[in-house]
Amino acid sequence: MGGVATLSLRDIADLAGVRRSVVSMWRNRPVVRGQHHPFPEPVAMVNGVEQFGRDEIVEWLGRTGRGRNAEQRLDAPTLSVPAGVSLEDLVTLLCLQTLSGQELTDTTAVEREHLAAEHDPGDAFLLREVRTVDAPRDVLGFIDDLVEASFGPAEALASLERGRAGRATGARDLTDEAVELLRAVVRTCGSHIDPEGVPLMFTGGSSSLALSLADDLGRLIVRGDGIKGRALLRRAKIRDLDVSTNAPAPRVHLWSVLGQVVDEALDALDELVLDLAKDDVGVAVGPAGVLCDRLNGGQERRRAHTLRSRTLAVAVRLPRGLWREAHRQALGLWICVGGRSTSRPFVSDLAAFADDEASTTDLAADVAAALADDSRRSFRYLRPHDLHRVLSGSAVVPRGARPPRWGTSSTTQQLDRIQAATVVTATPVPPFDLLVISAPGTVLLRQRSLAELKEAGSVQMHRGKRIDPQHSSPHGTVPVLSADGATAGVALDPFDADRLYPGARRTEPGDVVFLEKPRPRALVDPRGGALVGSPSRILRLGTGAGIGPNTLAAIINQLPDGPFEWQTWNIPTFDAAAADQLEATLMAAARYRSELDRRLDAIQKLVTTLIDGVTAGTVAVIPPMVTPEGR
Repeated sequence: MGGVATLSLRDIADLAGVRRSVVSMWRNRPVVRGQHHPFPEPVAMVNGVEQFGRDEIVEWLGRTGRGRNAEQRLDAPTLSVPAGVSLEDLVTLLCLQTLSGQELTDTTAVEREHLAAEHDPGDAFLLREVRTVDAPRDVLGFIDDLVEASFGPAEALASLERGRAGRATGARDLTDEAVELLRAVVRTCGSHIDPEGVPLMFTGGSSSLALSLADDLGRLIVRGDGIKGRALLRRAKIRDLDVSTNAPAPRVHLWSVLGQVVDEALDALDELVLDLAKDDVGVAVGPAGVLCDRLNGGQERRRAHTLRSRTLAVAVRLPRGLWREAHRQALGLWICVGGRSTSRPFVSDLAAFADDEASTTDLAADVAAALADDSRRSFRYLRPHDLHRVLSGSAVVPRGARPPRWGTSSTTQQLDRIQAATVVTATPVPPFDLLVISAPGTVLLRQRSLAELKEAGSVQMHRGKRIDPQHSSPHGTVPVLSADGATAGVALDPFDADRLYPGARRTEPGDVVFLEKPRPRALVDPRGGALVGSPSRILRLGTGAGIGPNTLAAIINQLPDGPFEWQTWNIPTFDAAAADQLEATLMAAARYRSELDRRLDAIQKLVTTLIDGVTAGTVAVIPPMVTPEGR
């Protein structure tokens, strides 16, 4: 490629701040704002991936105004990684440039080795890698450009690991949500040991996870001179972390067994527990199948042997989707305390909580109370679990484990709700019946489309208005209707409705509120005065329509799914007498359905209140009295 800096389509998407599919769309649509701006042609093909000239792409993005990144020209050098160079080679050169503060473009291999020896005389993390790295001039120039275009060495490292070289390794770490959860837990463990700061000992797993968490504790301990340990040390030096190979207890130990087979993971967990000194806190993350769920045979016995140390303080089963490598696999978390003997560790299954119940702060507070063995606290997520049951073969964290809830309703409130529901359910439902007879029938079925009715002035269509549900008021008297029930319960204050939505159309009694997609839906507003939430619309019938609103709504609700516009819907026409009789019958059927819905809602509230009341001990169900005669 003659030293030309290149970008792949994925790199272009990252540069522009859009998805990869958007860049493909740009290639296929050369017309931008009425002018012809063809997408640049690829300049090379590397491992089956098209490469485009970086300068051409930056010029094209600036000329067309494509993308969401106003600093494309500054960010482009951080993405144009030279082909054929590995991530670790790039990190090695970045570490050398960061420590020495010298540009590398014009240096020789001997000069770079001298620089490495100056900053790593004991060959702990850098010297041997610099000696063996193959660094052409374009690679050295890329590192200098990367540092220049980044806000600092840490951001330059993040760009490398997010970019083309990082993607080539195939590593898929924890999601940001998982890292934030672990950060809160590790920070809590550190504060339990010493609020002024405590070292983090990294003993296995993802280096990116250790680096993310070490920032909060201030000091990172890396043991061992293996490939992974040296790679972690280089990254720690780039991020300017305080790093050492050992530190006196107490410490926070971090161990990830993600990606390991079950036997290897069990060995690692046993090693973690054995390595804990007095008052050390160990945090282990791995598959829930290893840390939380029931095991069988020899694997169960090995885990039980580890747990017999009684150091396990907290075990948590995490929801699925937190590990990019296997998003359907649930993760587990152990927190162990050295020198402590616990017969009832705290456990929780976070998958048993709804999304709106999730709070990293509250989980951290629960962990802090569990580590302090504070029995006075009311836990939101954790509950104690007998260790002897785990040692006898049961799961460490039973599925659905969550703490008991405090009863918040009084006996009077529970009884009032039950009695209000039974007032509805105890009343007999009037039967709905009608008399029909045979009719002679017609050979030709008369139908007209809604477009024809609209053109004839028999139907008017009015659009709905986009309504913000945040504007709803608990005392609002202006309901917001939608054909699919999307705005159920939303009502506005009359003054807010006029002030916020001055041009919104109000319904009139008998208006049909309908929805075109994804499937035809309709309802009748018998009262009027309501707003209609977009995309629902209003059909207002006039004289000569030959059909009533309840009949029209029933017909729309029976239409098949399909890409049909509302103007094409065909509506049968009736004689005036038949139309009136059918409309009255369907109106009665609608009232009957509404009454049934009201009773179904009441029985649902009754069931829920009974369960809550009996569970809380505030309500007792008395069986019906049976007389000797069986009555």
